[in-house]
Amino acid sequence: MGPYQKVLFPTDYSKNSEHAFAHAVRLTEFQKGELIIQHVVNDYFERTPHWVTLFDVRQLQLHLDAFAEQEMTKTLASVGENIKVRSVISRGKTAEEIVALAEKEHVDLVVMGSAAGNITNSVIRATNRPVLAISSHMETSTLSGSAGRILVATDFSEHSKKVVRYAFELKKAFDATIYLLYVIETTKAVEFALKQGHYTDATPRMEEWARNQLLNLVPDEFLDDPKVVRLVETGNASERIAAAAREMGVDLTVLGTHEYGTMHRHLLGTTTDKFLSSMESPLLAVKV
Repeated sequence: MGPYQKVLFPTDYSKNSEHAFAHAVRLTEFQKGELIIQHVVNDYFERTPHWVTLFDVRQLQLHLDAFAEQEMTKTLASVGENIKVRSVISRGKTAEEIVALAEKEHVDLVVMGSAAGNITNSVIRATNRPVLAISSHMETSTLSGSAGRILVATDFSEHSKKVVRYAFELKKAFDATIYLLYVIETTKAVEFALKQGHYTDATPRMEEWARNQLLNLVPDEFLDDPKVVRLVETGNASERIAAAAREMGVDLTVLGTHEYGTMHRHLLGTTTDKFLSSMESPLLAVKV
C-alpha cells in the first residue's frame, strides 16, 4: 500500500469539508501524488417534485450548478504546486457517486468530513477503498511525513489481520509509533462470576494470552522496535478503543469493516459506527 499516490476528496463546501480538505492535501503532498476533488450535485429536486409549485426548479438548478463551479474553482486555486489536482462534478446520489468514482479511479484513499455522518458511513460500507473520516474539531496533524501515532484494533480474526498488516505499512511509510489493541469483551454475567472469584486468575491469564497473540501479529522486522506497543483492555470494544485513542493522543485510529449477509455488521460488532459518531481522532476504515 505505502503512501497515498491518488486521493479522492468529496466536498460539499461546508466548514467540515474544508477542515478535511487540509488533511487530504497534506497526505497527497507527502508523495507528490494526485488529488481528485469531487462535488456531487444530488437529485433532491427530482425526488421532491412539490418544489415546482413554488419556483422554477430548472432555474434554481442552474444557480446550484454555477455555485458548484464557482466553489470548485476556489478550492482548486488553494492547492499548492507539489501535487496534481483535478476536479470532478458528479450528478446523482451523493454516496453512490463517491463510491463509483473511487472505484473508477482506483484511488488509494478517500478523505471525508464526518459531519454528514450518514454519507460517510454509507461510503465506508459500500466502497472497497480505505476511507479516512475527519471531524471538524480535530487539528490538522494527521500523518504527514514524519513521526505519528497509530492505533489499530484487532480481534485476531483472519479479516482483522489484514488491517494490522495495513497499519504496519503505514508505520513503515510514516515512521510512526503503532499501538496494537485487543479488547477482552465479557458479558455482565461473566464479569459477575469473575468478581466472585469463581475463576481464579482468569483475567490475568486472558490478558497474557492476548499479549502473546498480539506479539504474533508483529512483523519480524519490528519485533524489537520500541515504537510498537501492545495493549490489552477489558470492557466494551468501542468505548475502550475510543478511550485508548484519547489517552495515547493518537493521530490516527485504524479499524476494519466487513459486511455479513444482508445486515450491516462490522468488525468488532458495530465498533466502526459507534467510533465514527464520537471520535476524537481521525478514523481510517479499511474494508476486509
